[in-house]
Amino acid sequence: MPAKRTERVEDVQAIHRWASVLELLEARGYIKNIAGDRNVLSNLLRKKQVGVYAGIDPTAPSLHLGHLLPLMVLFWVYLHGHHAVSLIGGATARVGDPSGRLKSRERMASSVHASNAQSLHVQVETLWQNAIASGQKHGHEQKPEWRRKLLDNADWLGKVDIVSFLQLLGSGMRIGTMLGRDTVKNKLEKGDGMSFAEFSYPLLQAWDWWHMFSNHGVQLQIGGSDQYGNIVAGIDAIKHITQNGDERSVKLDDSSAPMGITVPLLTTSKGEKFGKSAGNAVWLDASLTSPFDLYGFLLRTTDEDVPRHLNLFTFLPVAAIESLLEEHSKSPGKRLAHHALATEVLQLVHGPEVAAETRAKHEVMRRPSLASLVSKSVTPGEDPGITTSTTETQQETIKLARSQIENASLAKILYQAGLAPSVSAATRAIKSGGVYVASSQSSSTSMNEVETANEEGLTFAPVSVDSRLEDIASFLQDGLIVVRMGKWKVRVIEVDDDQQVSS
Repeated sequence: MPAKRTERVEDVQAIHRWASVLELLEARGYIKNIAGDRNVLSNLLRKKQVGVYAGIDPTAPSLHLGHLLPLMVLFWVYLHGHHAVSLIGGATARVGDPSGRLKSRERMASSVHASNAQSLHVQVETLWQNAIASGQKHGHEQKPEWRRKLLDNADWLGKVDIVSFLQLLGSGMRIGTMLGRDTVKNKLEKGDGMSFAEFSYPLLQAWDWWHMFSNHGVQLQIGGSDQYGNIVAGIDAIKHITQNGDERSVKLDDSSAPMGITVPLLTTSKGEKFGKSAGNAVWLDASLTSPFDLYGFLLRTTDEDVPRHLNLFTFLPVAAIESLLEEHSKSPGKRLAHHALATEVLQLVHGPEVAAETRAKHEVMRRPSLASLVSKSVTPGEDPGITTSTTETQQETIKLARSQIENASLAKILYQAGLAPSVSAATRAIKSGGVYVASSQSSSTSMNEVETANEEGLTFAPVSVDSRLEDIASFLQDGLIVVRMGKWKVRVIEVDDDQQVSS
C-alpha cells in the first residue's frame, strides 16, 4: 500500500510540475487564507491522502456562479488523489448562516428547504460528473483508490442529543471568542441584531466537521472568504473534543490536525462582485439562467479579468492558458480567450453537448447582419450544424405574434421575451437605461444615440422610457428584433404574423 501511494503522488507531480496540490492552488489564485501552518498543509497534501470537504447551504433552488470557486478547489484536490466530500446543509440552512450579512435571512417553509436540498443534490452530482470528464480531457485520469462522497448534514444534526452536544462541544467554546468575531460584531453594531440561532451557527458547522472528521477522516475544510471564523471555530471544536471527550484523550499532531482554506471573494477588475448583474445572481440551473445567457455573461468578461478567470474556472493547464492568451493577443477581436472561458465553464455546468451548441449560437450572432440570425434561427433538427436543442437551451430565441409586439408595452415585451422576471422589473430596467435594441449597422438612426458596434457585430441603441413602439418596429428586419438587457442578456424575438402566443 505505501508503494502504491508513492507511485500516485509521483504521477501527479509528473503531470503538474508541482510539489503538492497546494502550490498549484496558490499559483492559480485559489487561496486567500490558510487556517493553520502553510508548510504543514503542503507536506500533508503531498504525503498522504487527505479528506477534504466544502459545504453549501440550500438557501436557493440552485447554485450560482460564485459557488463554483470553493467547488473548483474541491475538484482539484480530488483530481490529485485526495478524498473529497461535498456537504449539503439540509439542516444548517434552516438556521441560516449570518456570515458576511447585516440582515437576517428570511424564514422559509420546511418544504422549500427540502426541495432546495434535493435540487442541489442533483446539481452537485452533475457538476462532479462534468468535472471528472473535464479533468480527464486535460490529462487527469481517475484512479480506483480515489474517493468522493455527497452528504447532507440533515442525516446527523437532526439526531443530535442536545445534552451531548453541549457537553462535548459547547463546554469548549468560549463566549468571549465568539463575541469577538467580525460577523457577530458587525451584525450587532451595524445590522439588525443577532438571534441565538444565528449565534449558534458556527457550533453547528463545527459539529458537522467533527462528525466528518471522526466518521470520514475529513481533515481539511474549504470555504469562502467569509467562512474563516467558522473554520477556526471548527478547528477549535475538534481539538477540544478529541482532548476532552468521554473516551481516552487524543493529542493531534501535524499529520492529523484539522486545517482550513478560504478562497478569495471574487470581484471584477472594476470591483464588481463576480456572478452578479443588477442584483441578480448568475444561476447554474438552466431554468433560472439559460446556457445562452451564462455563455453571454462569460463572453463579456473584460480582457483584464480573462486570465484570472481561466485559471480559476477551468481545468486548462497553466501552459495552455498562456498559449491561448498569446494567440488571443494577436487578434483580440476574435475573443478566443473569452470563448474558451465560456466553453469550459459551460462544459462543467451543463456538459459538452450543451457547451458546443451554445458556442455555435453565439458564433452565429457574431455575423454582422440580422439576416444571418434568421437563416440560423435555431429550430431542433432543421440545421445539421447545430445539435438538437432542449427546451432549456431555447430560451434565447422567442417567437411572438406581431400583434403582441405592436400592442404591448416595452416592459411587457421584455417580460414575454424572458429578459425580466416581471413587467415592473422590466420597467425599472428601462428607466435605468439598461435596455437596448439591435439594428444592422446600415440603419441605426431612428432612435436615441447609438452605441458602437458590439462584439457580435450588431449595433445596439438604448431604449428610453418615452420610446415609441413604432420606433422599435423600425428596427424589425427579416422578422427579427434583437433585445439586450444589461451587458449580457440577449433575446432574439422572432415576429410571426400568423402565430398567436398567449401572454
